[in-house]
This record gives sequence, structure tokens and C-alpha cells, in this order.
Amino acid sequence: MTAGAPAPGNGEIERLFRQEAGRLISVLTRILGPHNLELAEDVMQESFIAALTAWDRDGVPDNPSAWLLTTARNRAVDTIRRERTRRTFAPDLAMYLDSEWTLSRTVDEAFREDWIKDDQLRMIFMCCAPRIAAENRLPLILKTLCGLGIPAIARALLTTESTINKRLYRTRRALAGADFRLPTQEELPRALRTVHTVLYLLFSEGYFSTTDRPIRDELCRDALSLTRLLVDEPSASDSETVALMALMTFSLARLPARVDDQGRWIPLDRQDRALWNRELIGSGFTWLNRSSRMEAVRASRYHLEAAIAARHCSAPAFEETDWASICRLYDRLLEVAPTAMTRLNRAVALSYRSGPEEAIPLVEALRASGDLPHSHVVAATLANLYGRADRPDEAERWLEEALAHVRTEHERHLIEQQVRGR
Repeated sequence: MTAGAPAPGNGEIERLFRQEAGRLISVLTRILGPHNLELAEDVMQESFIAALTAWDRDGVPDNPSAWLLTTARNRAVDTIRRERTRRTFAPDLAMYLDSEWTLSRTVDEAFREDWIKDDQLRMIFMCCAPRIAAENRLPLILKTLCGLGIPAIARALLTTESTINKRLYRTRRALAGADFRLPTQEELPRALRTVHTVLYLLFSEGYFSTTDRPIRDELCRDALSLTRLLVDEPSASDSETVALMALMTFSLARLPARVDDQGRWIPLDRQDRALWNRELIGSGFTWLNRSSRMEAVRASRYHLEAAIAARHCSAPAFEETDWASICRLYDRLLEVAPTAMTRLNRAVALSYRSGPEEAIPLVEALRASGDLPHSHVVAATLANLYGRADRPDEAERWLEEALAHVRTEHERHLIEQQVRGR
């Protein structure tokens, strides 16, 4: 214990909570069973409250993480003693938890560092299991493995706290009969595809935040940390997992240049590339090269999106971007992931390769198709393209439509900057 050391400030508390919440909830779920997820969350919360109380009184321990683990371990033992006549716990541990002779030793074993990592992997796969509805997987990950509260989850997913509470309630019921285990070799490919999708969405929630904060870098780092757990597990570290790691790393490297001093988005063509993290970019290339040397598979969306990000990171300046190569990669991406956003992004890349006039009909057709009915992005893209084509009247008309549907001030500023600030 560091005598007289001050209690951690709010920022440090949040960082520690986010760092340890996923670890604690994973091991507690392993011990108590998925059907007792709410009880596991209560034990975790009680452990943090006990930590804050003690640290405010006695100072911060030299190893806060170890202090929290010990506290959670003791709380788990007390909870099992209190609840074991009313509840069942993890089936494979129930016999050992029911006896005072083996209770403490069993919980001690579960809190070993090498077991906690395995429990985090089990937790990831459990949160993405088929029995969990697709719309509920991300809220569950944010709550359990990322340590977000209900208000923060509601803001991140642009919905109400009531909706999130209902989703989590339904999810806890769905977990009543869940197995807390890693997928079998036969189950693994399908399970990994689902996990990849959820972690990709988690990263996107941070990178393209539509809350009052333009970027939520903590969500990006959570997604990267969870993906790293998969990469470090040989059975889960396939080519797509590593490619996803590359994509996240390239994207994270550019975060420092994406927001100005007022917290507003900066478009790619105006970013100060000296702020890009070159060490992370180097890591991104390492991951991308590693993924390409792994098992022979068709390039996935993560390989192709990572390759596109690599082209951007390689360009010394926006004007020196290899748009021809990026267009070819988007052509391949359309074969793998033929989404409306891929078509839109390809059209933007084409506008820089061949000029805005060539891209305008493609974006007009995309708008007419109605494939992005609730998005202002198509109108904003048309405003940008018409402005670059020196057609100000059309640009202004599309700009007004885009601004009529923006949700945040930083979105408004970005769109206006890309059209009127040229």
C-alpha cells in the first residue's frame, strides 16, 4: 500500500474499471454460471465500491488490479456461501462450491491469471452465441466485457435506456441454459464469423460515433483488446481474425488526426499526417502480412478493408494516394460484401481517381435505389461531388438536404467543411 497516496481521480477510476471489468465478470461468470450473470455483475460492482472506499481511506495500493482481484475473490466466496441454498452455480464446479473443504481452493484456482484469459475468450463466444439475438450481442459485450453502464450503452447505440434494459433482460433469460465453454472445432468457424462481426461493429461504434462525441476511442481500444485475445489464442487466430486486427490497428493509428481542438471531425484530405501513429501503422502492416501468409482462403472483407486502410496509411499526402489501387480493392470488396456503403465508398474513391463527374451517376443511382433510406451520407456525398465538379447550385441543394438530417453538430461541421470550405 502506498501510504498517503491519493485516491484515483475519475479518469483513472474509469480506466481501471474498463480494464478490469471484463476480466472480473468473465471469471465470476465461470464460477457462478451464465444463468447467474446478474449476480456476477453485482459481485463485480460490490468489489469496485469496496475498492473505492478503501482507497479513499487508506490510499491506493501498489497493484490496484491485484487488489481488485483479491476483493472480488473474497466477495465471490461470501456470495456462494450466502446463496448456495437458493441457487445452483456452474454445473462442473457445483460439487466443489457446495463444500467448505473445497470452496476456497476452487475459487482460488478460478482466479488464476492463466485461467482468466481463457474465461475472457469463453465470455466473448458466449456473448455472440446463436442463442443471443443479433441485436442483443453488442449491448451484452458493452455491458459485460467493456464495463459500460446502461446510459453509456444507450448513447453509443442511439437508443433509450429502457430499450437497452429490455434487451439485456431478454439476453439474461436466453443465457439460462448456456454453456460457458469455447466452441468445438466444428462450431468454431461459424462462431468466429459472428464474433468478428460484433467486434467490427464495436470498433465502428467508437470510430464513427454519432453521439455528442465524434470519436469514442475507448470503444476502439476495447474492440482491439478483445480481438487481440482471439489473435493470441491459436485455435481462434485464423486469417480473418488477424486481418481484422490489422484493420483496427491501421484505423486506430489515425485517430489523433481525426478531431480538431474543438472536438470536431477533420476530413481525410485535411488531416495532419504527422499526427498519425507510425508505430501502429507498422504494426498494421505486420498483421496484414501475417494474415496473407496464413491458411489459403479467399480474401475476406477484413483483408480488403485492411488493404484499403494500408493504402491510405502509405500515402505521404492525400494527393499522393493510390486511388487506382484502392478502386481495384473496392471492386473486390463488392464481390465479398456487396453493401450500399461499399458501393458509396467505391464511388468516392472513383471520384478521386477519375473525377467527380464519373462518380455522380453512381451515387445518384444509389440514392434512387433507396438502399440507404435513413442516412444523410448519400446527400452529403452528392453535395461534395457537385461542389468539386464546380456545380454550386446542385451542391447547395444536396447540402441542404444532408444538413436537414444530421444528428450532431460535429457531423454538420464536417459536411459543411467538405462542401463550403473548399
